[in-house]
This record gives sequence, structure tokens and C-alpha cells, in this order.
Amino acid sequence: MDLPPTLLATTTFVLHRVGAGSRRALGARLADETGLSLWEFAVLAALADFGPAAQRETGDRLGLDPSDMVRHMDRLMDQGLAERDRDPADRRRYRISLTPAGRDVLDRALDLVERVERETLAPLTDAERRRLHELVTKVLTGRPGRKSRAQQPHGK
Repeated sequence: MDLPPTLLATTTFVLHRVGAGSRRALGARLADETGLSLWEFAVLAALADFGPAAQRETGDRLGLDPSDMVRHMDRLMDQGLAERDRDPADRRRYRISLTPAGRDVLDRALDLVERVERETLAPLTDAERRRLHELVTKVLTGRPGRKSRAQQPHGK
């Protein structure tokens, strides 16, 4: 690929191209090796990180349209990776939660994500990868990034 220097000098263009390529690579590998889509992976991660929650709350957290969230949840429940039950705090509401099988698939997916990121970001040193993560997280959230699993003790 021989991109024009003007485009290579445009940070948002470069970020888009890196992001799009990484998303394609990760999406394909997740589907092949875990059976998950990127959004299903995101839903499982949200359930693991935040615990059981109303379906709408989880969808809002991820910026998912409610109809898309229903489709993803139906698929995750059909696979036994998530379940829906009554919220003990409000019996009128349902909440969704991760099943043990969902936790296992999420763990496999997280290992895969780490491998794909290492491959995608191979031109960078470990320190550069950590710094890149900090910077793009800061741009996204307005605050410094969390440590990745690889940076945390014992991968947790």
C-alpha cells in the first residue's frame, strides 16, 4: 500500500486505518476460534466487569441499539453463555448475567485478543504498545487507560 504522505500525516486517518484493520482481524479470529462476534465479546466483557445488569443498561453501556442488543443476547443465551433471570432487587425487571460457560468462552476470547493485538502491533515494543494504549484510551475517555490483562499480575 502506497498511501499519500498527506494521509499518512493525518492522525485520525491513520488511526482509522489501523482500527479498521485490527477490527477485521480480531472479528475474523473471534468468529473462527470462539464463535463470538465482536459485539458478543463486548457484551460478555461488560457482564464480567460490571456483573448482572438489565439488558438495556448493558446495551447503553456499550452504545448498542436495543434491537441489536436483543439479537446479541438471544444468540448468547442460545449458546448458554448468558442467562436472563428476575432481578432480586426489583421483581418486575429482568437482568442478564454471565454463565460459567460464558466466562470460559470470554477467557478464551481474551487470550485471543492479546495474541491478535501482539500480532497487529508487532512493529511496536512492549513499552510503545503500553503507551499507545494509554494515549488512545485517553482520547476515547478523557482519562488515562487501565492496565491490560497482560500488564496485570497473573493476567487478571
